[in-house]
Amino acid sequence: MECGGPLTKSCRLLLLLLLLLPPHNYQGWALRQIPPTQGIQDPPAVHLSNGPGQEPVSIMTFNLTKITKSSSSFEFRTWDPEGVIFYGDTNPRDDWFVLGLRDGRPEIQMHNRWAQLTVGAGPRLDDGRWHQVEVKIFGDSVLLGVDKEEVLHLRQVSGPLVKKPEPIMRIALGGLLFPASDLRLPAQISVSASTNLRNCTIESQPGIFFPPGTRAEFSLQDIPQPNVEPWAFSLDLGLQLAAGSGPLLALGTPENTSWFSLHLQDQKVVLSHGSGPGLDLPLVLGLPLQLKLDVSRVLLSQGPNKKILALPPEGLGSLLNLWTHPQGRLFLGAFPGEASSASFCLDGLWAQDQRLDMDRALSRSQDIWTHSCPQSPGNGTNTTH
Repeated sequence: MECGGPLTKSCRLLLLLLLLLPPHNYQGWALRQIPPTQGIQDPPAVHLSNGPGQEPVSIMTFNLTKITKSSSSFEFRTWDPEGVIFYGDTNPRDDWFVLGLRDGRPEIQMHNRWAQLTVGAGPRLDDGRWHQVEVKIFGDSVLLGVDKEEVLHLRQVSGPLVKKPEPIMRIALGGLLFPASDLRLPAQISVSASTNLRNCTIESQPGIFFPPGTRAEFSLQDIPQPNVEPWAFSLDLGLQLAAGSGPLLALGTPENTSWFSLHLQDQKVVLSHGSGPGLDLPLVLGLPLQLKLDVSRVLLSQGPNKKILALPPEGLGSLLNLWTHPQGRLFLGAFPGEASSASFCLDGLWAQDQRLDMDRALSRSQDIWTHSCPQSPGNGTNTTH
């Protein structure tokens, strides 16, 4: 948007921030600003992220009587295929606009007196590369450009800004100002309001990154179920980076997180059952870490290396009860109330050979990077500033 008078400088700065994208939920969104007087060489960059929640990272308001033209350009990168970039309205009932990603491609939803529509266009943008995006309102049209190419031109969908019944426009970054169910086509929007900033100049790669002290949990009833005859369950972790010491994974309940657990310790993985002694396996980064449970034992393997933990006879009943318990959980990362220096990156997590989506966890820490990892764990341990 371009503004006149004494508001020009601050308005341009704010509007260049309009399209900051947090992690869906939305850890993996980063934006690099392009000030009107600069080229794109070494521009400032910032990353906004929130925990799993539909609440916006930031809300701004603009007086439409001070704005004569509407346009915004920015560069951003993400590994996340779905989420809200920004929401804008003058009235949440009958005059609103949403820009986001669905299946990695830009999508516009809008509802006003001239048009009610949902349309997607353009290339996939969830490849971790910087992409330049531009949104313009020109006359009665809305134009969307990606990497200097126009990918969408919507005609007869808008009217003059100065003729809006309500002169105040709200812009919400990374979230909505009404229930997600009010969207024309529901989007995957997660559920917490915490936000943070981090330096998005850190080089990243696809994956899931757990900084020290972070955790996530899945209900055992929400993930693929064990085989029945004979009873068996498997977990596979694509462990790419690991540092420090602390919990990696556990099966249990919120009251008892140590029914079965894996800990990182001195570049080893320690397998434990209850309070009994553990078995350790030297960690080889880059090779899948596999867990296979049956009624009598737990097999931990990575490449040619294997460790077997025998379960006591009474272990079968508690194992089966864990899956039927309404509070049965798969825990990842730090345990509640316990200090942990462990950080790690997964390039995937599979239960029964089916990939688990971290965005669908029952709960998770806001600082988890759900779709990317730093190139080395030390680069991502300080996620806020």
